Amino acid sequence: MASSKKRKLWMLPTGGAMMAGGLLCIAALLVSMQFSLPQKPQVSAQINNSPMLDRSALEWVPPTEPVEEKEEKPDFVYTFSIDINKLRQAASGNPNIIGWIRVPDTPINYPVMQSMDNQFYVHHDASGRSSFAGAIFADYRCNLDTSDNTLIYGHNMGNGGMFHAIKNYKDKEWGEAHRYFELATLNHRYLYRVLSSNVIFGEQGSTFEYWNFIDMNHGDFRYYYDSVHRTAGTWYGDDTKEPHNNATRYLCLQTCNSGAADGMRCCLFAELVGDGTYITQYSEKTGMPGFKMTGFNAVP
Repeated sequence: MASSKKRKLWMLPTGGAMMAGGLLCIAALLVSMQFSLPQKPQVSAQINNSPMLDRSALEWVPPTEPVEEKEEKPDFVYTFSIDINKLRQAASGNPNIIGWIRVPDTPINYPVMQSMDNQFYVHHDASGRSSFAGAIFADYRCNLDTSDNTLIYGHNMGNGGMFHAIKNYKDKEWGEAHRYFELATLNHRYLYRVLSSNVIFGEQGSTFEYWNFIDMNHGDFRYYYDSVHRTAGTWYGDDTKEPHNNATRYLCLQTCNSGAADGMRCCLFAELVGDGTYITQYSEKTGMPGFKMTGFNAVP
């Protein structure tokens, strides 16, 4: 009993020491947690007194799509080549020469003849001699300077001569590269732009007698343009622009479509761009400077 009491008395201070040590460990842990835990932010007591954001002056801007840069179309420049002085010299020795026509990159570089009918130059050359190839000639009813629509005729020669080359305009790629050609008179040098290549019936009874539209009124003008467009085999015109009544002049170059006597014609229709008498070059970007047309389209 005595020894048992002694053990118990000995254990009391030991247990107390252990309990004290445990309390010290807990206290140390709490102190370390105090410094490691995130601190709660201090909120200003004045926040509720701050005014609300005024959005009345703000403007909403919708998002924009990135602007696609369009490649600028290169300028096209046409250089005139017909010499009016030389044309006048040629006409001084032959009064039936009324003009000259040239289509670049083709053999078409001829005087334009005119007689009292549309038969003589079918079988005669520019000198008046009998010829199977004939000559390039204007319809006897037309005036190259004043008619609303001018018709010029030429044979379709198998060797590529006369008006054979106007058939090239059936090929859209070739035609786009050769949209312009020039026609000169004794006083003016005109630039024309191709509208279309048409293979159509060219004799009486045709649904579109294009050769009978020379001096046109407003109704004729619109019918003519629409009919050219409707019968086009290859169209080169600008469909984004509405033609204006009697706002320009037209030109038709006609040849046979083939050797067959079937009445089918290959026609190249073109519109007048302007008078290039006093300039050497025409630019698509700058247009025809100082151009004025007078003396035509007088029919109401």
